[in-house]
Amino acid sequence: MQYLSARQMWHDAFYSRSANDQLLEINRSNANLLRQKPVMNETQTRGPADNSSRVMHMAKAGRVQSEIAKLPAHLQAFGMYCWAPKVEDSLPTYKHHNEIANALAQEVKEKFPQEYSYYTSRVSIVVLQVLKHEFERDKGRKPQNIDITLAGAMVMPKDKVRAQWGHIVKHIRGCIRDMQLATDSDKNLSIAILYLVKEWQTKTGAEATEKHSVLASLALKSFAHQDQSYLFTAGEDRKPVTHSKPLYTNEYLSWRVGVAAANWKRDGWQDVFDQMTGVLNQWARESLEKLALIKNQWI
Repeated sequence: MQYLSARQMWHDAFYSRSANDQLLEINRSNANLLRQKPVMNETQTRGPADNSSRVMHMAKAGRVQSEIAKLPAHLQAFGMYCWAPKVEDSLPTYKHHNEIANALAQEVKEKFPQEYSYYTSRVSIVVLQVLKHEFERDKGRKPQNIDITLAGAMVMPKDKVRAQWGHIVKHIRGCIRDMQLATDSDKNLSIAILYLVKEWQTKTGAEATEKHSVLASLALKSFAHQDQSYLFTAGEDRKPVTHSKPLYTNEYLSWRVGVAAANWKRDGWQDVFDQMTGVLNQWARESLEKLALIKNQWI
C-alpha cells in the first residue's frame, strides 16, 4: 500500500489482523478462483490464495520494526503509545478496578460512618457512578452531569441527590484525584512520563513535584489524541486536516493537578503544560525522522 506518513508506517508495522480476518480473505480468494472459467492447457501459477501482498507487508513491517528498535528507549515507548494499534478501552480496564472501588467505599465509611450505615447499598452506587464519571473525563469525554447520573441510578430528584450526597460525591472525587486515577496499565505511557518529566527539568532547570508527573501524563494523552489527525489523513508536510479539539479543558487540568482553576495560568501551570507539549513535538520529529526517509524510498 501507499503510506501517507511515517506515523502510518509505525502503526501498520505492529498491526496484526485477527485469524478471522485472514480466513475471510482466503475464502474470498478461493471463491474468486472457483468463479473463473477453466482454460484448456492453462498453467496455474498461483495457489488457492495469493499471499504476495501479505508477504510484502511483512517485509516492510520488519524493516520498520528494525528501525524503531534502534531508537532510544523513551522514543520507542513514546511512539508505541502514540501510534501503535490499541484495543478499545472500557471501564473494566481500570487497573485494580475492584480494589479502587472498595478503597473508595472504605473512605466513605470512615469519613461518613452514619451515612454509610444507613445507605450502604447506595454508597456503592455512588462510588461506582463517580468512578465511571471520572474515568470518562480522564479519557477526554464529556459525560453528563454527575447529579443527573446519580438521580437516574438511585431514582431520586436531582436537587435531593445534590443535597443529600453532594458532600460525599465531592469527597470521593477528591480521593480519586489523590489516587491520580492510577488506572493506566500501559507500560509505554509510564516510561514516557518519567522521561518527559526528566527532560522538562533539564530544559527549564525547575524542580519537579508529583503534580508535574500528573501533568506529564495529561500532556502525553492530550498530544497522542490530537496527533491522531496526522495518522491516516496527511503526509509528513502536514497538509490541512480536520484537527481534533483539545482532549482536556483547563478546568479539568487544574482539578487533576490540584490547583484552583483561577490560578491555572497565573501560577504558571499552563506554561508548564505548553513546555511539555513542546518536548513531545520534538520527540515526534526525532522518532519519525528515519521512518520518513524509508517511506520516501518506497514511493
